[in-house]
Amino acid sequence: MRCTMRENDLLSFIYQNTPADPRVPLHVGDDMAAVQLPSALALLKIDQVLDGVHFDLAVHGVELVGRKAVNRCLSDCAAMACVPAAIMVSVALPPGFSIEQSKSLFIAIRDAAAVFNCPLVGGDTGAWPGKLVIVVAAVGTAAQPYITRSGAQAGNIVCVTGALGGSILGRHLTFTPRIREAQELVRLARITAMMDLSDGLSQDLPRLCQRSGVGAVIDQAALPIHADAQKLAAQTKQDAWRHALADGEDYELLLTVSPQDLPSIAHLVTPIGRITTEPNLLLRQPDGQTMPLPAGGYEHRT
Repeated sequence: MRCTMRENDLLSFIYQNTPADPRVPLHVGDDMAAVQLPSALALLKIDQVLDGVHFDLAVHGVELVGRKAVNRCLSDCAAMACVPAAIMVSVALPPGFSIEQSKSLFIAIRDAAAVFNCPLVGGDTGAWPGKLVIVVAAVGTAAQPYITRSGAQAGNIVCVTGALGGSILGRHLTFTPRIREAQELVRLARITAMMDLSDGLSQDLPRLCQRSGVGAVIDQAALPIHADAQKLAAQTKQDAWRHALADGEDYELLLTVSPQDLPSIAHLVTPIGRITTEPNLLLRQPDGQTMPLPAGGYEHRT
C-alpha cells in the first residue's frame, strides 16, 4: 500500500534534520538559502516544473513552459528581495521531443532570465522515458539583513501585491515575478516578513505565520480579487473571494509591515489584514464576524 505525505510534513522533517552550519545562516524553510562566501553572501534557489503537474505540454507551447520554469524560480528571489545574478538549467527531455522544440525551449529560458539582466550560464540536458522536466537554479545577492518569512510581528499589516485568484485561466504561465516591486518595497519601508504566493493565500499565509510564531486576521472585503477569479467563479458557482484565497500560482508577494511604514508603500500593495499574537488564522467577514481561514491552496503530496 502506497502511503502519501503532505508537502508541509516532508518540509518539516527536512528542516528538523538539517544540521546547522556556520557558513549557512539561512537554510531549509525559506524561499531561498543564504551561504556566506569569503567575500559575499550568496542567496541560492532551485525549483522544478513537471509536465502534468505545472503545465501540460500537449496544450501549452514550449515557449510558455520555458518562461514559467524561469519565472517560478525568480519569484522566490523576489520573495527575499534578491537580485538574481545568474541561472543554471537542467532539462530531462521526453521521447519525441524535437530539435526545434529544444531550441525554442532554450530561447524561452534565456529570454525570460534576460528580462531581469540575469544570464543563463550553464546547465545539463538528458533524455529519459518520462515527461518533460525542467530544473532551474538561481544565485543572487540581497541587502543585509535579507528578508525571510520569520519576521512578522503582532500589529503588523498583512499586504499583497497585485490581485489574486483565477490564475488557471492563463496567468499561471504568463505571470511576471515581482523582482522590481520587491526592490522598491525594501527601498521604501522596513518589510518585516515576505514570501511569494505560489500555493495560494490559504496555504502560504499559515507558512509565514508559523515561521514567525504569530497569527493573522484577514479581511474578506479587502482581498484584491482578480478579474480571472470573477470569471472562474461564474463557472464554478463558488464565491470569487474563495478563488482569491485558494487557487494558487498567483506569484504575487505576501508581506508584513508596520502601520507606520504602510503609507510609504501604499501605491505598491493592498492591505488585507493584521498580524496577531494568538496563533490563529481568521477571516473577518463583511458583517464583522470571524471564521477560521478556509483551508485551500495547492498541496503537494509524495
